[in-house]
Amino acid sequence: MKLSGIFGAVFIVFLFSCHKKEEKEPVLSDLLIEDFDCTKDAVFDTLNVPHHLLKIVKDISSLNVYETDQGGKGSIGTPANFKNFQKLYNNASEQELLSLTNNKNSVVAVYAAIGLSEKNNKYIVPVFQKILNRKETIPIQNGCLLSDDHPAEPLYWKYYNQLKPEELKSDQYLKQLDSMLLFIPDSSELILTTALRNRTYSDGLNKQIAKLAFENHRTPALLYLNSWHKKDYADPLQKEFIRLIENNSIDNEHRRYYLSILLSFNNKENKKIILNYISKDSQWKEEDLIISQLENSGITSEDYN
Repeated sequence: MKLSGIFGAVFIVFLFSCHKKEEKEPVLSDLLIEDFDCTKDAVFDTLNVPHHLLKIVKDISSLNVYETDQGGKGSIGTPANFKNFQKLYNNASEQELLSLTNNKNSVVAVYAAIGLSEKNNKYIVPVFQKILNRKETIPIQNGCLLSDDHPAEPLYWKYYNQLKPEELKSDQYLKQLDSMLLFIPDSSELILTTALRNRTYSDGLNKQIAKLAFENHRTPALLYLNSWHKKDYADPLQKEFIRLIENNSIDNEHRRYYLSILLSFNNKENKKIILNYISKDSQWKEEDLIISQLENSGITSEDYN
C-alpha cells in the first residue's frame, strides 16, 4: 500500500461494532463496559443548587458519566444520563445553568455548559474557558466508545458538530475554541488534530504549538509545523521525526510516513539514521515516494542493496 493512500488522514480512529455476534469468549466492548466504573469517584455538590433541580443534579452526579444520546451495546432506549441532561435543559433557566457550570462534579458542569450554549450560543466561549480550567478527566460514553477525556472535549464536539462544513474555518466562536484547545497539553489526538486542521494560527500561538510539538511531543502539532513552518523549525522537526522513526512501538506504516517527511528535508546528515531504519524494514522498497527521495539525502542504491 502506498504512502499517499495510507496517510491521506494521519490519525485513524478504530471503531468496534456494537452489534457483533455472540461469542464464547467475551468481546472487547463487554470488557470495556464492565470495567468502566464511573461511580467510585463521584462528587456530590448540591450547594446552591435550586430545589427544583436538586434531584436531577444528584442523578447526574450518581451516574458520574457523560453520555450522549447513543446507547452502548445491548442498550435499550436513551442512556440514563442523557435523559437527565434533557431534564436539566428543560427545567433550568440560563442563569441556573450558568451557576451549575461551577459545580464541583465535572459531569454536571459539562451538561450545564452544553445546555447553556444550546439555549444561547453567546455563552460558548466563556463557559468553554471555565471548563477548560478543570484539571481532571471525566468518563465519556458515546455508543460503544468509552474514554476518559478532558471535560472541555464533549463541549467542543457538541458545538463543532452543529456547524456546517463551510462554517468551520469562518465561525468566530470555533476559532476561539480552537485557540484555547492549544493550551491543553493532554488533549486527545483527534481533537488536537481537528483544531490544527481548521485553520492556520498567529505567530503568538505558533509558539504554543511548538511547545506542544517539542516539549509535549504531540504529533498533530509536529505535523502542523511541518506543513506551515517547516523552514522556521527545520532542526527540531528533524529531531522529532528521528525520534518517531526510532520508536519501535510505532507501527512500520506510520514510521515510513515519518521517514518520508524526514527525507523531505534533503539533509545528508541524516543518511546514517535513514540507512539504519531501512535496513530493518523490508517493505520500504514498496514505497515509490521514499525511493524517489533517497538520492537527495545522499543515499544511492549501492548504500542499501
